[in-house]
Amino acid sequence: MVEFNPPQSVESNLNQAQSQLTIDTCTHILPESFATNRGAVARTDSTFRSLFAVPKAKFAQIDDLMASMDSADIDKSVCAGFGWTDPEVARESNDYNIAAAQSHPDRLIAFCSVNPLWGEYAVAEVRRCHDAGAKGIGELHPDTQGILNADLTALAPALDAARELEMPILMHASEPVGHGYPGKGTVTPDLLMAIANAFPNNIFIFSHFGGGLPFYGLMPEVRSALKNVYFDSAAFPFLYQPEVFDVAAKAVGAEKILFASDFPLVAQQRALTEFGESGLTNEQSQLVQGVNAATILKI
Repeated sequence: MVEFNPPQSVESNLNQAQSQLTIDTCTHILPESFATNRGAVARTDSTFRSLFAVPKAKFAQIDDLMASMDSADIDKSVCAGFGWTDPEVARESNDYNIAAAQSHPDRLIAFCSVNPLWGEYAVAEVRRCHDAGAKGIGELHPDTQGILNADLTALAPALDAARELEMPILMHASEPVGHGYPGKGTVTPDLLMAIANAFPNNIFIFSHFGGGLPFYGLMPEVRSALKNVYFDSAAFPFLYQPEVFDVAAKAVGAEKILFASDFPLVAQQRALTEFGESGLTNEQSQLVQGVNAATILKI
């Protein structure tokens, strides 16, 4: 096969366009039926219950996200699911994300969510969603999905499919210290390290700065284990001061960090404004704000 190498001028233009993108790698939209039938969905799915049982929990649909993106000048957003525990809830959410991406192909990117412990059903759902246009898997919630107490080999069928299809896996992470919040869980850096070591050829995105895992990146064995791991900044205004970007960049490199808001939990405009106070250089900011995500999502 002859490898195609674009002319230098074309490649330069592509790199310049990529560096100007603002990509939010973790937003959440849900079918309107999830909000109107909140009680029924909560009884069916324990992850939904852990996140949306409180009346003030925020729901957003496609139009809400598009309006937010336009207001905040966000070029593209990843529509992620949650770590569903009920297959039918997962399928409905996945279909909604895929429909969103199909209706706004230049702006929205669909992720699909499954429980890897569903085995061959999870594999079939991942393949179905990939065929329909999903670019990644997640968000996974190891607490409510039972992954915390599972033999990691049970995750292999779904994660092998993700590797084959080149789909990054977005996983919720928890800080082992600090305040509690709905859905925080106990997905701490030690579990994330175990998963990264068990599946070194998968691409992972550990959310919420990986519960602090990047801060151990100055340890050689940790840095080595993180070769295919990225960290998003979802909900960082609720967790860290903006300098967290600079600290993480020093520990693991700016090329490992992805800008994310966790919309609608955090407004995209607020996340972008506080990201502007990160202390990163312009080159580092471009990596975090869009280049890194464009690279792993093949945009």
